[in-house]
Amino acid sequence: MFLLTTYYSYRHLSRLLRFSMLGILGLSMSACQSLSPASETVTPINNQPKVALVLGGGGAKGFAHIGVIKALEENGITPTLVVGTSVGSLVGSLYASGYNAKQLERLALNTSDSELTDFTLSNQGFIEGIKLKNFINTKVSGRAIEDFPISFAAVAAEKHTLKKAVFSSGNAGLAVQASCSVPNIFIAPRIPEQVGKKYIDGGVVSLVPVDTARDLGADIIIAIDVTAANVNTSASNKKPTINSLTSFWGFLESSVIANAAATGIDSSQASSSLTTSMRLERDRADIIITPNVAHISSIDTSQRSTLMTAGAQATTPQIAAIKQLIKEQSLKEKAQSKYATL
Repeated sequence: MFLLTTYYSYRHLSRLLRFSMLGILGLSMSACQSLSPASETVTPINNQPKVALVLGGGGAKGFAHIGVIKALEENGITPTLVVGTSVGSLVGSLYASGYNAKQLERLALNTSDSELTDFTLSNQGFIEGIKLKNFINTKVSGRAIEDFPISFAAVAAEKHTLKKAVFSSGNAGLAVQASCSVPNIFIAPRIPEQVGKKYIDGGVVSLVPVDTARDLGADIIIAIDVTAANVNTSASNKKPTINSLTSFWGFLESSVIANAAATGIDSSQASSSLTTSMRLERDRADIIITPNVAHISSIDTSQRSTLMTAGAQATTPQIAAIKQLIKEQSLKEKAQSKYATL
């Protein structure tokens, strides 16, 4: 009797297990049918072109860059790469790190010279540049360039060879310090710090670094030249004054004169030679924006607002052309991607 009872118990248990396994198998098959087969999963292809915003040097006139950024932002145009020389690297690093136009404008109007200028006694220059480096690193929360949401590169020049240097990774503040180190005014920083080569203002070799943006893979380049309107005007030929040399922005505004001295030729020859070669590089951009800022002094805060307005005003008429270029390049890349999959 005991054996018979055990037999029926095992038989009942066997049935339960069989029905349970069938139920589990049925659920598994149902779940599989609700998922897309792996072979049919298609990774979307990004057909958006790489748009570079190139911010040129030009000292205090660089406040106009913020106005350009504001106009682009208001029209839904966001670059995927920002390249800057001198003051362009200063503004560009902050923008690439995540600052929007309003935040940049507020920062421009509220940042005092004392936050950026550290005087020192040295035969290499009289501004150390450490405050500028620390200012940038503080504002970007200590992030390295490669961690910015928008790709960024700062252009400088190796002091002794005048060879162009492009910093697209590493210490953001140090890269900006190098790019802004006007010869004979700022002490050239070493990269790596203390042991590396010395670097000076990128305006010595590439005032509006269009070629660098192209080398970094840009499909469309929007170049901002805040010095273009200065050509053949009395404002462009002014030497630094006592008033201008009391301002951080005044020091940067004297960069063209200092850069000429760094080349070892007289300033008139340097002005002509540099203007020609750098104009040719600038002209290789797809869109060139030249804010009308030659007549504007930017030593005081009220003029900074005027400079930013000038940047926006120069950009607005170019918006349609920029959008058209982006559309055409997107269609071109889409067609190429479709052809590549055939």
